[in-house]
Amino acid sequence: MLVRAALTRPRLAAVIHRLPPERRRGRPWSCSLARRILVVCAALRTNLTIRELAASFAISKSAVHRILSTMTPRLTALGAQRRPDDRRESWVVDGTLIPTRDHRRAARSKNYRWSCNAQILIRRRDLRIVATTAGGPGNRNDPVHYRGSSIEARCRQHGRVLADGGYRGIPELVTPMADVSRQPDSARPSLASTSSTSSPRRARDRSAQELADLARSSPSWRASRRYSSGGHLLTQPPTRRITGQPLALRALVPVLVTARLGA
Repeated sequence: MLVRAALTRPRLAAVIHRLPPERRRGRPWSCSLARRILVVCAALRTNLTIRELAASFAISKSAVHRILSTMTPRLTALGAQRRPDDRRESWVVDGTLIPTRDHRRAARSKNYRWSCNAQILIRRRDLRIVATTAGGPGNRNDPVHYRGSSIEARCRQHGRVLADGGYRGIPELVTPMADVSRQPDSARPSLASTSSTSSPRRARDRSAQELADLARSSPSWRASRRYSSGGHLLTQPPTRRITGQPLALRALVPVLVTARLGA
């Protein structure tokens, strides 16, 4: 159950310690406080239905509904008590898809469901939520929902916000850069392509010259046709005809016919 709720035992104990005591009225809960917290966290994280949650935790559907209706506001208020605003700590922003039945705001997304995009800003040290925005269609990229939101204003004011590669091009976010040392030698830019004396025209001329040499030396007609399709003419014909017949056999045909008649 801890895995489904994405909690560890120390985190669960911290949440239980921070929760204010609840009012005791009516029939007491059959489930413990820790189990109710796990039910709520699993429901918010996996978006399972009430029937699936009841089968997972071996409780009734009505008990799951009562737990979600009472514990969700308490956990929400717990997270909204103190918002971290220390600029010395790093934040992380990312987007997630939340399935919803409201097709007026949602759209078919890459999770194959009608979903809305939610932008979440957290503190890197302890994953504490700083701010959230949601409501846009899930078939748009994360930067589309990020721009113009309240999270963008917070990130510009903070200045130390991390993001993944989907947010590249946004100046106030720190996105990962490609590590050139891990790239293979074929993918690294050569000195000829990065020098100031090289130009695209010289690169095209060099490739055309290599293609011409290949057309002259290759016995296949495909190389010559590939070169001639670019509007170039070979100064020396290829070693074979387009039909694939060697030129030497064509020159030997009259000699063989004369020898046959003379015999």
